[in-house]
Amino acid sequence: MADTQRQRLEAREEAILAAATAVFGESGVDGARMAEIARRADVAEGTVYLYYKNKHELLEAVVDRFWRELTKGAIAAISEGANVSQQLQELASYHLQSLIDDFKIVEITSRARMRHGVPGRQLPQIREYVRVFDAIMQRGIDLREFSADTAIWQIRDVFYGTLEHSARTLVLREQGFDPSVIDHLMRLFEQYRPSKQSDDTSTLDSSAIMEALSRIETKLSQSP
Repeated sequence: MADTQRQRLEAREEAILAAATAVFGESGVDGARMAEIARRADVAEGTVYLYYKNKHELLEAVVDRFWRELTKGAIAAISEGANVSQQLQELASYHLQSLIDDFKIVEITSRARMRHGVPGRQLPQIREYVRVFDAIMQRGIDLREFSADTAIWQIRDVFYGTLEHSARTLVLREQGFDPSVIDHLMRLFEQYRPSKQSDDTSTLDSSAIMEALSRIETKLSQSP
């Protein structure tokens, strides 16, 4: 009986979060109304307040849920036993497609990271997500596919930053997934291969990054 009651409560909360995700994505934080969220979740508006004190608390829960689901999807998208390069490509493809599909929510979660100048609650969930990338890179280092002095945190920023920049461009131009974005991004990783490294490649070459971003922009602008 207790399990049934708990399952009912959890199902109701999931319905509220799913409805809130849709409403925030369509109307933004300012335009979202708790009454509309309740209507879509098929519950009374007062029921929503039993779970969440206000709209901002509900937003934080939506953000938490978004990153948890994104992490599950990333893990599922990576082929177990695949080589490091393939896993990086799979993660990059998954992330780019996810950004395109849920770009409004991504923008909302980006703004929600900072409230009054301090990190929001969802930061631990974001850390869990980027650990998927870190684990792949560490495996590459352990297998000596990448140099031992590769700064994972730096190349991680380039990886996600490039994909976010490209997704924004594609969305604004009303274009879909473009595999050339992944191809150009993967070329950046070549400078970290042991046989191709120079003495000072432990630090990111900013000119190479800008050149790669420029190539991506040029490719996207030429797309129909």
